[in-house]
Amino acid sequence: MKKESTVLRILLIGAIVILLTIPNFMVQSLINERHQYRLDAINEIGKSWAGAQIVGGPVISVMKKEERKNKNGNVYFKKETSHYLPEKLEVNADVTPEVRYKGIYELVLYKSKIKMKGQISLTKLKEHLPTEDFDEIYISFNVSDLRGIQKDVKLKLNGKDYNLVPGLKNKIFRNGFYADIQYDKDTLQYFEIEFDLNGMENLEFIPLGKSSEININSPWNNPGFFGAFLPTSRIIKEDGFNAKWIVNYFNRTYPQEWHNATYDVFPSAFGVKLLIPVDEYQKTMRMSKYSLMIIVFTFLSFFLVEVFSKKIIHPIQYLLVGLALIIFYSFLLAISEYIVFHYSYLISSLLTITLVGLYVMSIYKSKQIAVIIAGMLFLFYGFMYVILQLQDYSLLLGNIALFIILALVMFFTRKINWYDVFSNKSESGV
Repeated sequence: MKKESTVLRILLIGAIVILLTIPNFMVQSLINERHQYRLDAINEIGKSWAGAQIVGGPVISVMKKEERKNKNGNVYFKKETSHYLPEKLEVNADVTPEVRYKGIYELVLYKSKIKMKGQISLTKLKEHLPTEDFDEIYISFNVSDLRGIQKDVKLKLNGKDYNLVPGLKNKIFRNGFYADIQYDKDTLQYFEIEFDLNGMENLEFIPLGKSSEININSPWNNPGFFGAFLPTSRIIKEDGFNAKWIVNYFNRTYPQEWHNATYDVFPSAFGVKLLIPVDEYQKTMRMSKYSLMIIVFTFLSFFLVEVFSKKIIHPIQYLLVGLALIIFYSFLLAISEYIVFHYSYLISSLLTITLVGLYVMSIYKSKQIAVIIAGMLFLFYGFMYVILQLQDYSLLLGNIALFIILALVMFFTRKINWYDVFSNKSESGV
């Protein structure tokens, strides 16, 4: 039969490429949906445990009510509050992870034993209120989710024991506990506190000390460090990790003591995330964004085979091959939820390449053409995997690859007279 013109075939192939963006968008929607399922599973477990924790403190706050008069001579009281941060803060946290499951999804919970000690200087308090004439003095700590506290917390301050109660009086922290304390004439207040804290995935600390040293130890071997400061030193081994932060008050945006002012201490928080390699959704989504490029390269390979072999296939067969290439991403998503990503990538790509290779061999009746197409797909998927791993260089490598492919196409088609392409009758490969 008489074949369509080259221009018409190119237009039909282009239309098929555009049509294939619809199932590709459906696959991307499925990726987002499965990712949301995992987040819902995490939230479901977190409801009966405790969430990510931010630990901060201590802060000693002193409140004084001053009697004043307005213009009309009426008396009113103005509350003034001063806050004092530690001169020295030392924190040691031993974190024991627990992996929990919700269906096929897993997440890391933890139990931690936190020890805090140091000293707070009240020299400025004596200068500001030399007569000790104030109404309240209390000490506060921040803990994001109090459900993580497993038993009563006791504080030792200058040798005296205090029972801490949930809730806050100051506006520095967001959630936590405090204790009303007795004023001690000593300039330095030595504190020591120890408590067990449960949480989920993240554990952060706020460096309130003029000199802060935070140590975290855990048998978890896949930590992620984040926040305002990275560890000063860290050791990661198969049997766990140890990380140390040393921060001084020049690294922060708030002072050691302030009076009737408001500062946000939370941007200075830092800590560790107990990671599970669950970025298969992100990687699969990134791969799906390259789907159009894979389809175009594959269709270009088919078109060049047609040009050189004079064996033409039907546009419907282009469409079926394109759908096979789209199914690769659905396979990748499904398998990666059960096994590690690089194995799922290998299995999905081999299944897709085998399917397309066998289909090409059946329609072209040629093992040689099938091997060429399968080899090209193997190179495409292999190169896409390399780009996926080298994220920082993906743009550079992608442009180099496009340049090389274009150069090869120009080289192999340089002697073709495009006016004569498909001008003669030839047998269909259908």
